[in-house]
Amino acid sequence: MFEKAKIRFHDLKNAVKGEKDAVNAIKKSVSDIQDSVNDINELASDLQVQLKKLDFKNKPHLDRIDEAQTRITETLAAFPKNKK
Repeated sequence: MFEKAKIRFHDLKNAVKGEKDAVNAIKKSVSDIQDSVNDINELASDLQVQLKKLDFKNKPHLDRIDEAQTRITETLAAFPKNKK
């Protein structure tokens, strides 16, 4: 009877140790995920800054293209249409 109690005690002890190890693994995983989220947020911020710089750099060129397209469209509209 004492042997059965001893075996049960060791089984319980091993089960508790296994649960403790699992909890520690989950805590580490959560910590790793939080670090990854911080890195992703930093990357997103950097990308937004780069996008704003690119928009600022390209805006004058795009504005000129829009103006040229408007002039071309207006000029083409002024020509008489050929009727066949």
